[in-house]
Amino acid sequence: MKDTSLTPVKLLPHPQTRDHVFQKLRRAIITGELKPGQRLVERTLAEQLGVSRTPVREAIRMLELEGLISHLPKLGAVVARVSDAEVLEIYRIRSVLEGLAAHMAAENITPADADKMMQALERIESAAQQRDLTRLEKEHRQFNDIIYRAAGSPRLYGMITTLVDHIQRHVHVGYNQPKRIEEATREHRRLAEAIKARNGPLAEQIAREHIDNSRKAYFFKSPPTGGTKPTP
Repeated sequence: MKDTSLTPVKLLPHPQTRDHVFQKLRRAIITGELKPGQRLVERTLAEQLGVSRTPVREAIRMLELEGLISHLPKLGAVVARVSDAEVLEIYRIRSVLEGLAAHMAAENITPADADKMMQALERIESAAQQRDLTRLEKEHRQFNDIIYRAAGSPRLYGMITTLVDHIQRHVHVGYNQPKRIEEATREHRRLAEAIKARNGPLAEQIAREHIDNSRKAYFFKSPPTGGTKPTP
């Protein structure tokens, strides 16, 4: 396994050390620091993180349950690859769940959270204007997080964020399509205004359309692979 920038974790009682290792590896996978198909060697990771192999082994098992790590014959644990068919499936599920979250957020959002949402929107628009994709993705995640939390459903929040994490490595693909940044930014504006106006049905409709448009942008030049070709 090639070197990464993983740094040692603070040594704590075993369950906490395991959880710290889990979160660190999870973030490295989601951000792409650990690449799809990259082999994960317990001994090497333990040395990099400054822990024993036990919390690393347990963290890898937890990540395997999430689908972020796979076990392959002769190779052992590797960062899971996400096929286009899986990305398509996740987008379709997200369309439903994020529509529901937007609807619930419109019903439950507080004035303080509505202000935070509009401030996050302004940062998205600034990043989009500058075409700063790194900043845009960061602000986009924060904007979405405000809406997910405003829905007031911890279970729904967990379901959505898990799905988003699985394709976080791929979201920049859609932004490479002509005018998608501008279109997505307008969709964010419409969504925020619907939520602020407490129009649940409209917020749900806009959220679902946004996810569907993001799905179409992802597959614009990347037809799904693996098995029967699904229709975007």
